[in-house]
Amino acid sequence: MDRYNPPRRNGNSKKNEVVITGGRTQRIDFEKDVNKTTILPPAGASVGRRGRGAGWYCEACNETYKDSLSWLDHLNSTQHLRKTRTVIIEKRATLEEVKERMEYWRRQLLEPEKGSEEYSLKERVERYHQELEAKKLRRKQKKVNKEKNSPRLVGENTELAAIMGISSFGSTNL
Repeated sequence: MDRYNPPRRNGNSKKNEVVITGGRTQRIDFEKDVNKTTILPPAGASVGRRGRGAGWYCEACNETYKDSLSWLDHLNSTQHLRKTRTVIIEKRATLEEVKERMEYWRRQLLEPEKGSEEYSLKERVERYHQELEAKKLRRKQKKVNKEKNSPRLVGENTELAAIMGISSFGSTNL
């Protein structure tokens, strides 16, 4: 028995049976049919919301909805609740429950979660500047290493290059 699509009534169930419900305890899984193949009836077989077609189908109301927002609106509608014989009763909170909840949220605001850092703009800015300095230092080291390891013309090759008029292969703007 599904909460949203209860079985059809037959002779052995009570006619005036009512289901009392409150807030949802589990999430509705809209993604359960992702990457599944469904064979649909021929085009034009189901033109309106009535009957089975492409989309979310409600067996209790015999209607099909094209998107998840309209499906969720339908689940909360008086039409669906009447068909499924569901009564929504709101329970009033007691003073103690309200105080307890207020205390809970106050603690949540004052105490950061365990394992997480408390938000501090100064620390973040300081950490950012440290990372920039470290990046500059790495670039400088890389440049120094590159200059040390670059091949130099030595001996005869320098004389030959001077005779040919080749002083460098770099930019022409000196």
